[in-house]
Amino acid sequence: MKTVKNNLRRYGINPAKGRRYENITYVLALAYNLMKARIDAYLASYGLSSSEFNLLMLAAYQNEGLGLSQVELSKRLIVSASNITKLTDKAVKAGFIVRKTNPQSRRENIICIAQKGRNLIDEIWPGYDKLVSGMTEKIPPADRLHAERILNDWFNALQEDK
Repeated sequence: MKTVKNNLRRYGINPAKGRRYENITYVLALAYNLMKARIDAYLASYGLSSSEFNLLMLAAYQNEGLGLSQVELSKRLIVSASNITKLTDKAVKAGFIVRKTNPQSRRENIICIAQKGRNLIDEIWPGYDKLVSGMTEKIPPADRLHAERILNDWFNALQEDK
């Protein structure tokens, strides 16, 4: 356990202080940053950012593939309205998604995956899946289900605080 404590101290975390809330929060943030950096490096080889890839995935697989409004995409990707516009403009220009006007509300755009976007997802997915599963395999097998439950329960509790 000593190496873990020393490793955490490198990042300004002192587990000896006994402030578990800091340890949990910062270690989670550090793990997220490491995972995101590895995912970003992989996606960069396809000319995509993680936000762009997530946009394609949402357009392809949410709402039974019927598309989502830009507002809903913005909420799910946790980006501002101007950022979602930039993301969608770039993906439309590349031919990965299609922007359609909602027939029930002409002020709303519906974003749908294009065939070129589906093809790109199919090309990216095997390596992406291997990368993500490889990172989660760093959690000992006996602890994975427990870790998943804890994180899901924590996320759900935080969602209720909105």
